[in-house]
Amino acid sequence: MGRTTDTRIRILDTAEELFARHGFAATSITDIADRVGIRGPGVYKHYRNKLHIYECVLARLFDPLHDVIEAMSHGDTPEDMFRQVKTLLKNHAEQPNMAKLIQHATLANDETLSMLAEKWYKPFFEYISRLAESTDKSWINIPSVMTFHCMILGYITLAPLHNKVFDLDPLSEEQVNTQLSIHQQLVSLISAAE
Repeated sequence: MGRTTDTRIRILDTAEELFARHGFAATSITDIADRVGIRGPGVYKHYRNKLHIYECVLARLFDPLHDVIEAMSHGDTPEDMFRQVKTLLKNHAEQPNMAKLIQHATLANDETLSMLAEKWYKPFFEYISRLAESTDKSWINIPSVMTFHCMILGYITLAPLHNKVFDLDPLSEEQVNTQLSIHQQLVSLISAAE
């Protein structure tokens, strides 16, 4: 791996951590450069600006998830829906910075939220919208999708708090599997209510 590639990766690693901890607006190019061990102008050899770095961080986190979801069945059975929930929860548990970036962007309601929504979320949720419009299954609807999405992101973003309160790691495999069991029960309940 060349020095340029290594520096690009270190910039993204550092930026991801800082954006997840402090948000986009509260993170400066100087903050990133200092942590990487280069001068601020050195960042511009690799990235156009801070928003470009942010976009590259998002791409690195969200593109693999998007590819996995795209390859999955988009059927209208409870099993299909649970596979989606399982994929999202496991991915977010493995990459907790995703939820933190989403949280910061949502609270800021700025260009980072627009980027996140347009480039990753709308394409991801597009099939759900089409499915909700075309199926006769009343349990497949946008409010249900939003509920499960909020539960997943809330679980991940509150993991540090719950770790301190309950003295257990909510992102451990055991705890994630417990959450998945709860989600599976909820999918079953919602689909059976039809």
